[in-house]
Amino acid sequence: MAEKAKIIPLDMGGGAIEVMFNPNEYTVSFEGKYTGEKNNMQFQRSSTPEFKVSLFYDTYEKRTDVRKQTVMLTSLLDPKVSGKSTKRPPVCLFVWGGFTYRGILTKIEQKFTMFLENGTPVRCLMDVTFTSMESDKVIEESQGLNACRKLWVVKSGDRLDLIANEALKDATKWRRIAELNRIVNPIGFPGQNDVGRTLVIPD
Repeated sequence: MAEKAKIIPLDMGGGAIEVMFNPNEYTVSFEGKYTGEKNNMQFQRSSTPEFKVSLFYDTYEKRTDVRKQTVMLTSLLDPKVSGKSTKRPPVCLFVWGGFTYRGILTKIEQKFTMFLENGTPVRCLMDVTFTSMESDKVIEESQGLNACRKLWVVKSGDRLDLIANEALKDATKWRRIAELNRIVNPIGFPGQNDVGRTLVIPD
């Protein structure tokens, strides 16, 4: 028997919610964050801000209201803890086939496509959107700070040796900063056009 995808509310005291049918597709978006401009752009961090999955529900053979199944998900948009309403949205895990996504359920679009003679819906397509709620450890690991160079926005009076001393704890490394940023006149730095400029500080 195929393993069912599950949505697990982590802080509501309930159990895992199994989907009725495994999805045919899902979408994971990846986003990179950068600082600086043009040639001085530097990677800051990456994240997976959104996860979207399409789910299918069908209760036609049982001739029961399909909303009795879908409400297990839609109720997560009106969360309750121990029977009491809470303003804190539940953090959920989507788990299927070795893939895990941790986030808050932010949007559900339901499309009812089949009905009984009395109008009771028995078939539903659900487009479910989660927004990332990565743990502090995951965020720290995704920062990529160890792989990034520092940036320095030049202020009036910022001599290169002072910048090197502040950013690198070594005033003698001002030459490396000058070379990396192609400063042709380090003695006259900062000139009028340098104030507000973003410098890349070497690793």
